[in-house]
Amino acid sequence: MLNRYQNFIFDLDGTIINSSSQILNCLKISYKDANYFVDDSKFTSDVIGPPIRTIISTITPELSNEDKILEIISNFRKNYDYSTNDVSIMYEGMFGFLFDLKKRKKKLFIATFKPKIPTFRILEKFGITDLFEDIYTVDKYSQPMTKKAMLTDIITQYCLEKNITAMIGDDSSDMVAAKENNINGIGVLWGYGKDKTKLISNSTYTIKNVKEFKCLK
Repeated sequence: MLNRYQNFIFDLDGTIINSSSQILNCLKISYKDANYFVDDSKFTSDVIGPPIRTIISTITPELSNEDKILEIISNFRKNYDYSTNDVSIMYEGMFGFLFDLKKRKKKLFIATFKPKIPTFRILEKFGITDLFEDIYTVDKYSQPMTKKAMLTDIITQYCLEKNITAMIGDDSSDMVAAKENNINGIGVLWGYGKDKTKLISNSTYTIKNVKEFKCLK
């Protein structure tokens, strides 16, 4: 597989890093700061992945007050974007895998629903920012980007050949975006969410751990 592909587009949360504990903790604080009670059982890793507004609607579907939603979002951005004691971790084997790909002169990209500030903060925390040719965040341009749009722009801007380009992610939306751009999608089974049915059905390949990358044909 490492010889077959030249270009790799990675999702971030649930693929390269596990930031669930940090995100959930900041969400709890953000709701509390907004004086909106939520039972702790609502804060599970299953909700992580989509943009923050979608996460809030999943945790509290009954919340329709736009001012309160914006207050929680604002609280979260302050609590999470500028965290100084982030407890996020990299998935086992990922650090070495990324460096190995770079050593082989592969082109690496990120396409994430995270905004720019926390994305770069986390990449710098792990010392991997310079491994990537470009980093697409949800707010890279003036309007929020979908995964499909991110992949389309990366492929176009960098003149990537689709038959040697792969999207790697832990969510079915990553794999659907890959399909929509006519590139292969490699679904990782270690990310967020327990039900991987949609991920598997939309993936070209699925893998259980980083070592299995080398086993793909």
